[in-house]
Amino acid sequence: MRMTKLVLIVILTVIAAFAPVAAFAGVEITPFAGYTWGGQFVDSYTNTELDVKETNNYGVMLDINQDQQSQIELYFSRQNSQLKAKNGLFTGSPLFDLNIEYYHIGGTYSPSMSGNVRGFVVGTIGATYMDPQKSGLDSLTKFSFSLGGGVKLYVTKNIGFRLEGRWFGTIFDGSGAVFCTNGACAVNVQGNLFSQFVANGGLILAF
Repeated sequence: MRMTKLVLIVILTVIAAFAPVAAFAGVEITPFAGYTWGGQFVDSYTNTELDVKETNNYGVMLDINQDQQSQIELYFSRQNSQLKAKNGLFTGSPLFDLNIEYYHIGGTYSPSMSGNVRGFVVGTIGATYMDPQKSGLDSLTKFSFSLGGGVKLYVTKNIGFRLEGRWFGTIFDGSGAVFCTNGACAVNVQGNLFSQFVANGGLILAF
């Protein structure tokens, strides 16, 4: 939880630092909704595969123009999901509800910042916050990054639509226990990378 608060402080500091520049350079705020799939753990004791249920997500992006081709981007999203056993005795049964949030900063690059249709690529880094919705289980925060791309469709100078796809990779330090309480852990992870894919669509409000 402390790590999540630290990430939020860093993001707010960046916003404050770039606020004067943003007032002149231009800002885009994009509330969005989307769909997330992927995300798997492997219990190293039972070899049971544990999948994060694919569900909807929602969030907001803040993009600050830097020049004619690039923007600084702040990204937040939240997925309310479940952790389920993929194989074994309890296949399909949810172990518990699991909320996953991404707090990221990075940037976009577009061949041109003019025109009504603008393709772009995006890359960000930050933190993944996983919060199990089961009494007593500890949440966790891990370093993560994303890569993706999409298109912006502008109806007017100040209003448009954004469609994009991204891959998120969350780094785990090899095998280890997660979602613990009083020394007992719900899952033992095997592997270094937790991957998810998202497809987002949002309304651009440009200033």
